[in-house]
Amino acid sequence: MGTIITNMEGPEGIIGMDSERERLMDRETFDRHVLDMSLEGYTILPNLLTPEECTEARRELEKRYPDRERGGLEWLFNKALIFERLYQLPDLVRLIRHFIGADALLSAVYGSVVLPGEGGHALHSDGGITGHTREASMAPADDGRRVTSHPMAINVIFCMSEFTDTNGATEMVPGSHKYEYMDIPERASEQARTAVAPEGSAVVFDINTWHGATKNQTDRPRYAVLSPWRRRWTKCEYEMARVVKPDVLERAGEEGTVIFGLPAQPPYTELWQWDRENGGPKLEFAHLKRA
Repeated sequence: MGTIITNMEGPEGIIGMDSERERLMDRETFDRHVLDMSLEGYTILPNLLTPEECTEARRELEKRYPDRERGGLEWLFNKALIFERLYQLPDLVRLIRHFIGADALLSAVYGSVVLPGEGGHALHSDGGITGHTREASMAPADDGRRVTSHPMAINVIFCMSEFTDTNGATEMVPGSHKYEYMDIPERASEQARTAVAPEGSAVVFDINTWHGATKNQTDRPRYAVLSPWRRRWTKCEYEMARVVKPDVLERAGEEGTVIFGLPAQPPYTELWQWDRENGGPKLEFAHLKRA
């Protein structure tokens, strides 16, 4: 990785990372996660975030939850320093790039809060809105089959609270990422496993993997942040280069231009952002210019 945020001044003090946690996982551990992703369609990376970082993230999610219908839980990297950590974790980015390339794009960062009694969503795979399983993108020649030869995108669920069998954790169907057809068999739920994980972990999975949130049967909310990544040549949920704030991009350093997709953007975006007299983006959109 390039620039890593090692000390961030937040409203509650320093949100830091110790050097012990920043060391890359050993090759054997990395290979095990790669094997799990390849065979099962998902893996769990433990201890990516500290208890203090998870507490700070939950505080921010709670603060923004009332505005969820107005985008309060979207573009979280623009709203609190703690969420900038999520795309600057070396072990995670290393695993993502192993499967979808060194120029993989961050596609979104948004919050998920499952309140007591909520959850229980049906099994599904991602990609139906902007990905290869979108109905309009399925051609007659596809014969109802999705791309399973290699991952098209990777999704990440950060467990800001512990994921248990009873609090609305996500369940996964192992091996379902290799199932070619769009229709999910009726008995697939019988094979589902709950992704039980300690606070601070990340559940990483192929977007083809069938998954769904279970019902929160406890008396406390379940907190998570979702962070999908895509291959550069596919369409993201958002055009991240257009929504990321300049100061956020600056803190991300050279790696941020890759992660947020600036090299994938043309040197101009919309006509209203273009300064015809100077032949480039207007000053407030200068960060969108391709190098």
